[in-house]
Amino acid sequence: MSETVLQIQNATMRFGGVLAVNDLSIDVQKGELVALIGPNGAGKTTAFNMITGVYQPTEGMIFFKGEKLNGLRSDRIAKKGIARTFQNIRLFKNLTVLENVMIATHLHVKSGIISNMLMLPNARKEDKERREKSRRLLDRTGLLQYQNDISSSLPYGLQRRLEIARALATDPTLLLLDEPAAGMNPTETEDLGRFIQEIREEFDLTVFLIEHHMQLVMDISQKIYVLEYGRTIACGAPEEIQSNPAVIKAYLGESSDEDTQKEEAACRGQASSFRMKQSEMKEE
Repeated sequence: MSETVLQIQNATMRFGGVLAVNDLSIDVQKGELVALIGPNGAGKTTAFNMITGVYQPTEGMIFFKGEKLNGLRSDRIAKKGIARTFQNIRLFKNLTVLENVMIATHLHVKSGIISNMLMLPNARKEDKERREKSRRLLDRTGLLQYQNDISSSLPYGLQRRLEIARALATDPTLLLLDEPAAGMNPTETEDLGRFIQEIREEFDLTVFLIEHHMQLVMDISQKIYVLEYGRTIACGAPEEIQSNPAVIKAYLGESSDEDTQKEEAACRGQASSFRMKQSEMKEE
């Protein structure tokens, strides 16, 4: 029987008179790679902010492994096993790659401020363990050779990978990725897709992804939720979403009957190509 890792029940988020998220319900099972897509302003990042405690839902409930998250601070939610990245890279640009990852390990530090200031034996032991853990993580994510480089000197794609590595340093079971392919070229995006799938398997993660790059979403997602103006308009497997009329309308807008037929035919063709690609991957 599958375990529900994340459950959002009828969550609504209002900012004054603005309804950012409207009656959102989502279920993410253990080990799944689920995507949340929609046009700009659909409420996707607001949904992530509700999950991580940045915002408290105006209405509705959010559960992580059956435990209610409503009312908890972001740091408490992170300690429970939820990590996230952001649309804009938020590295410590003047610190090294290793130092960026080590900072994330502070989440589970047990020694106190005085112990660390005086570098007492327990603090020195923890510092050594954190350094070793960070190096192992950099090795497993292909970044060890850059450990002493200043993070801002890395190519853009590697900075994105470092941000994900830093999230992994908090020992999450649920990883939230907010537009990880933003600003990437096609080669970097393809590498990122493989990387996300690899870390999901290696670290036994459940992944919840926001992304505008549709090819990436269709290639790696098992289930997709679609938002428009804060409400869910579709949910299903990639091939179902690609041919869903409501999704086509949300992305392409109203059109003439002739244009609609052409657009739907194009989407069906993309869905067919996707199914063929998935079949070839299974055969391999």
